[in-house]
Amino acid sequence: MTKLDLEKRSVFYNIWQLAWPAALAAILGNLANIVDRIFIGGLGLASINAVSFAGNIIWMSFAVTELVTAGTVAMVSRHWGAGKFELAEADGHRALKFGMMIALGLTVLVVVMAPWIISLFDPTAAEYPLAVDYLRIFAPGFGFIVVAITIHSVFSGSGDTRTGMWAFAGFNLLNIFLDWLLIFGNWGFPAMGVRGAALASTISSILGTLLIIFAYRRKWSNVSLKGFFRNKLHLEDIKRFLRIGLPAFGHGITRPLTGIVMFRIASSLKTTLPDGTEVNLVVGAFAIGMSVLAFGQFLGAGLMAAPAPLVGQFLGRSQPQRAKEAAHKVTLVGLGVQALMTLTFILFGRQLAMIFLHNPGSAELTNRVLDMAHRYLIFIGLGAMVNVMSWTYGGAFRGAGDTKPPMWGALLANWLIKIPTALLCAYVFHLNDLSVWLAVFFSQLFEGAYVALQFRRDKWMEAKI
Repeated sequence: MTKLDLEKRSVFYNIWQLAWPAALAAILGNLANIVDRIFIGGLGLASINAVSFAGNIIWMSFAVTELVTAGTVAMVSRHWGAGKFELAEADGHRALKFGMMIALGLTVLVVVMAPWIISLFDPTAAEYPLAVDYLRIFAPGFGFIVVAITIHSVFSGSGDTRTGMWAFAGFNLLNIFLDWLLIFGNWGFPAMGVRGAALASTISSILGTLLIIFAYRRKWSNVSLKGFFRNKLHLEDIKRFLRIGLPAFGHGITRPLTGIVMFRIASSLKTTLPDGTEVNLVVGAFAIGMSVLAFGQFLGAGLMAAPAPLVGQFLGRSQPQRAKEAAHKVTLVGLGVQALMTLTFILFGRQLAMIFLHNPGSAELTNRVLDMAHRYLIFIGLGAMVNVMSWTYGGAFRGAGDTKPPMWGALLANWLIKIPTALLCAYVFHLNDLSVWLAVFFSQLFEGAYVALQFRRDKWMEAKI
């Protein structure tokens, strides 16, 4: 349990109290993802690409949770900062009910639509069945994760990012163990390959969600489930969540949606081998590069987690200037950490990429994929030096309940900058893998600058929830 001290402690102290649990949870969460990708890397390029296709859909589905979580953090933190604890808990209960509705709908939709969705990526014959099976097996587990994320947003709004951290840590460590059992068939279990990875994720997600529900029930956080059935979810409540959540959803869904287009462009740049076999080298590099980026996703998790409850609680106390100060200081921290990450990608990006491709088949093809992945990491690392401001100030907007500026930043950066740049570079200038990397780089520059400029206008200080 975490309780912020907004009166006696410095802003940096409170940033640290919020950021380190979120960052550690992301590290442990990504540890499972990283180990998952390392294991799958031993199954060959088709398996790597199939899981990346399915992963992009899962990433897109996470954006749907913003419909409830963005409003939850804003409303709970605003009430909590104003000392209206019963109202904060009541909104948390309504958020959980709304989150459960979203979880059920997403699960059914993914199971039914999986074949059509995967076909959008233009997979090879070897990749298609693996990707469809992975998505369908993992769909129930993802539904449970939606519930867990909703509860975590309630905890975070009250200033507690630690309780969720321990729950996520537990089920991600379990995920790693189950991966080892089910992918390779250890201890007498069947060797299920990619399908085993999906099943391991589903089992661990279900058990982890039950753990975080138990923590909520026992009030291991600042809030509890007491009064859950008494606090009914009405249409007006859903409208309140959606008023904040829809722009946040627009922000969150944009990148994975354009990711489908980017994967499609990358997939069109296939290489034909002398025997006539087609291979997706650019897609492989893209997938491996994204796996390496999981090492740095703790940065985004911490930087998004810290400003939201701080800004919300300061605004609840009618202290907008302190809210602004908190967002600026999180940004300074973020720039320093991102500089170290970028330097790491420049110096050791190729070595990091090698971790995720260790069943090469052909040394020449392996070297080409690794070189492409290294170039991707360099471009995205440099772009993140500016884009880090979209994470920090975006988190501040979220805490204020003003989620439209980050949405517009994402929409313009991805649809106006990234996609046209990729198409131009791929089909006019024929830059092969650089088409994708340059497009991502320029979109990062635009998004970070746009969100920072919008934050300076201070209109978020007047946002009503």
